[in-house]
Amino acid sequence: MLFTAVLAVSFASASIADTHLDELVHTMYLAEVTNYCSLVDEAVINGFRRETGRIIADEDISEKEIESARSEAWQMGHAEWQNRGLGGFRNWCRTEGMEAADFFRSKARP
Repeated sequence: MLFTAVLAVSFASASIADTHLDELVHTMYLAEVTNYCSLVDEAVINGFRRETGRIIADEDISEKEIESARSEAWQMGHAEWQNRGLGGFRNWCRTEGMEAADFFRSKARP
């Protein structure tokens, strides 16, 4: 929930610039993975903001495209979580979840 709120605030206030939509979707998907795996901390949030800010600044996309990317990423994350089955998400969190959190933490530093 926390990360979903951060997503909403980050993009509502972002000056819209273009991006590779696939890169933005992937980055948002990684954020969803960290959220599902309860790996969100201040460094992950900061890294997410820096990385999405970088992607958005590279190109010029519309708010509608950003919202679409966010929706697609959420659906991908939710589907992946559901595909893991009861308790099967633990390995997902130990692998992809930790990699996603580490990715954002590495982006949090200037």
